[in-house]
Amino acid sequence: MSLVVPNPLPSDPIDAIEQITASEIELDRLRCELVKQARASGRSWEQIASALGTSRQAAWQYYTTRFRREFDNMGGSGELMSDDEAMELAVSESSAVRRRRRS
Repeated sequence: MSLVVPNPLPSDPIDAIEQITASEIELDRLRCELVKQARASGRSWEQIASALGTSRQAAWQYYTTRFRREFDNMGGSGELMSDDEAMELAVSESSAVRRRRRS
């Protein structure tokens, strides 16, 4: 199943590039929102990475860095995790993945 709309691109290459770029930005925002929803519902980084077609480490690193920047830009809407809390979360996530692999 493809979510890409089969409308033809504009014949002018610059207009077509602009349309593709706008679509990519929209898809990226949607993908980020879905990753946030997946994490909020308890899905592991391993499951998310599999759906994204990447490694768990790459998914975790990209999205946690991105989300942290977003939260920083919100300006005082909540405290960020300390480095120790982030490390504890990473260790916990890794341990959960190891337990699932052993099962």
